[in-house]
Amino acid sequence: MTLNTFHFAGRGEMNVTLGIPRLREILMVASANIKTPMMSVPVFNTRRALKKVKSLKKQLTRVCLGEVLEKIDVQESFSMGEKQAKFRVYQLRFQFLPYACYQQEKCLRPEDILHFMETRFFKILMESIKKKNNKASTFRNVNTRRATQRDLDDSGESERTRGDREGDDEEEGHIVDAEAEEGDADASDAKRKEKQEEEVDYESEEDEEKEEDEEKEDEDIQEEGSIRGEGFHQEQEEEEGLGPEEDSLPAAPLTQPRKPTRSREPQGAEAVERRVRAVRECHPLIEDYQYDTEASLWCQVTVKLPLMKVNFDMSSLVVSLAQGTVVYATKGITRCLLNETTNSKNEKELVLNTEGINLPELFKYAEVLDLRRLYSNDIHAMANTYGIEAALRVIEKEIKDVFAVYGIAVDPRHLSLVADYMCFEGVYKPLNRFGIRSNSSPLQQMTFETSFQFLKQATMMGSHDELRSPSACLVVGKVVRGGTGLFELKQPLR
Repeated sequence: MTLNTFHFAGRGEMNVTLGIPRLREILMVASANIKTPMMSVPVFNTRRALKKVKSLKKQLTRVCLGEVLEKIDVQESFSMGEKQAKFRVYQLRFQFLPYACYQQEKCLRPEDILHFMETRFFKILMESIKKKNNKASTFRNVNTRRATQRDLDDSGESERTRGDREGDDEEEGHIVDAEAEEGDADASDAKRKEKQEEEVDYESEEDEEKEEDEEKEDEDIQEEGSIRGEGFHQEQEEEEGLGPEEDSLPAAPLTQPRKPTRSREPQGAEAVERRVRAVRECHPLIEDYQYDTEASLWCQVTVKLPLMKVNFDMSSLVVSLAQGTVVYATKGITRCLLNETTNSKNEKELVLNTEGINLPELFKYAEVLDLRRLYSNDIHAMANTYGIEAALRVIEKEIKDVFAVYGIAVDPRHLSLVADYMCFEGVYKPLNRFGIRSNSSPLQQMTFETSFQFLKQATMMGSHDELRSPSACLVVGKVVRGGTGLFELKQPLR
């Protein structure tokens, strides 16, 4: 069976977890944070709903800065300040895509992107540059001086002595190798292999720890910059002085008309100077700032750093940060797709599929979506929203779908038995040692996993067993009260 996640990159399909990993999520772990959560809800087959669902698709789709950037130009130069202080100056120019390139897919305009750059991204970028710069400054300074004849003589003598030592080492090595060949070759090979494996494991663990630390730092920085779409546009309303009646929220109900948040007319010199001054004052590393006052298609920031002997790649830092920074997002949802399917009545209908889960957000669009047929593969979310009976049906369907991919048919009675056992207590519990803790039979608990822990707990608590479960009966040699052991036969002696 498949042991990974299917990713349909570049195609209009959802990423799904299949095979053993998905069965493990459902049965063994009962995880509340699954790898590929999704929602699926049909769209009403009306002209009004079909028109509005396209806007809803844009509102639910997450937008990263790298998706709306055309290119980033980085120019490096040097400058001399007061008291002969030397600085490294970077000019970072961000060129955005034309609005027509993403108008149909993204719920953003150039003015929104430029506002995000000025209020959020530059602060994140400066903090990342500061961390990189501090890390580079920790390297030890190297002292240099002109070589003399004495240094050359000393280096020649050291090379000769090193050559003599290497010759002695080679002779000793040949002797050791000859002696080793006479011994047990298998034992030496095994020891050598174990030593190599230990070295590889040790190095790989260090590399993994370093990578995890760097990833955590990057995620912390990027999480600070990721914002929800509603809050992002609310900030714009407060700055522009818009009233509550003027709708500029991308996540607002679709029945309200959408109005532009910012005017495309050229701004006055006073407003331009105010925005430039605000960017300069947001961080001490920023020296200057310029932007496109007419079309909002580019911006340029000048960064001034102290000159050091150790330098880092500014281009790679800016590009990686831009690709991971979220400009606009609906909480819990990363992508949204519209697919055409055939329903049970053999009629074509449009279905809205989302990567990620946010059920309360979809409840706002009851006039567009058929919420009575909403489905999600997150069992915990379905149990919390619709009750444990709905979660039970989701468990059956998800297990059936996993086996159906490989052409394996499972009896529905088996699936219902498994789902009932996982949900009969009113909560969704896994089939592991944590889920069996609530079982009333200590002997049945011991037959599953961690026998000593359950034995110790039963002994300390003075628990008793009624010997009703099949596992408990088998432990003590009692006939199981099930199947042919459920009844007795009486044979007449005549």
